[in-house]
Amino acid sequence: MSAIRSLGRPLRRSSSIVDRTMTRRETARTMTQDPIIIFSMGKTGTSALTHAIVSATDRPVLKAHALSADGIARRLEKAQRLSVNRRPRHLWQCEQIAQSLCSPKRWRLLSAVRDPIAMATSDHFYGLSRQVATGQPVWMAGDLDDHARAIEDNLRTNFIERDWFREELLSETGINVYETPFPTEVGVTTLRNANFCALILRAENITDVGAHAVADHFELAHPLNITRQNRTASSVDSPYDDFRQHGELDPRVVQEVYQTPMARHFYSGEELSAFTSRWTGGRT
Repeated sequence: MSAIRSLGRPLRRSSSIVDRTMTRRETARTMTQDPIIIFSMGKTGTSALTHAIVSATDRPVLKAHALSADGIARRLEKAQRLSVNRRPRHLWQCEQIAQSLCSPKRWRLLSAVRDPIAMATSDHFYGLSRQVATGQPVWMAGDLDDHARAIEDNLRTNFIERDWFREELLSETGINVYETPFPTEVGVTTLRNANFCALILRAENITDVGAHAVADHFELAHPLNITRQNRTASSVDSPYDDFRQHGELDPRVVQEVYQTPMARHFYSGEELSAFTSRWTGGRT
């Protein structure tokens, strides 16, 4: 280990300012090494994709769920509110990735999408599990109705009132997914402009078309070996699995979610009807 790195480690541990500076410098260096960049909504299978890509190539892999200043700020606020991340290095990485993407180069990106209610449900229980891991007294195994109300609030805030593809992908790359019809029967498409080439993949299609599509997009030698990962549930009896099997949401919220441009763009009417029945227990 170099003398500089030996000196830097204790400084990094003692100072968040030094830690942030070093994290951004390391990320800037990685951005010069032809990285594979996953710029995507969270809880869409990106952990499984990251693991599969890392196993398939020597190229560095960077992942970001937000690159806009507003998106990063909201995630910093959430981490502080939940008290789950004292040193948000991932978000410091995002700050540097956003800056580096401004360089005049054609960047290849991977973005994923998923049934928004499945995303919100996973996000809710993942947040609780992280709080439990830090020793916080949260209601991880609370009543299904309590979980449902929290998930409905998540849906209103992050999917009904906001649109990740407009606020993040469009604002940071200029790619507007809504300008081109999405092939729901295939579940994957590629969109381009002068500076970016983005593969858009549905999480529901990761295992059937994702292995070949991602490998082709990033010019990897072989199709990926994608193994589904579930970082939210730790056992078959987890509260997350219990809610997925038995939880129900307010039909009015479900209807509003599935009327959003994102839901209607990436899923067929038949798929949205099936999602609606699943999350309402058939109620209307």
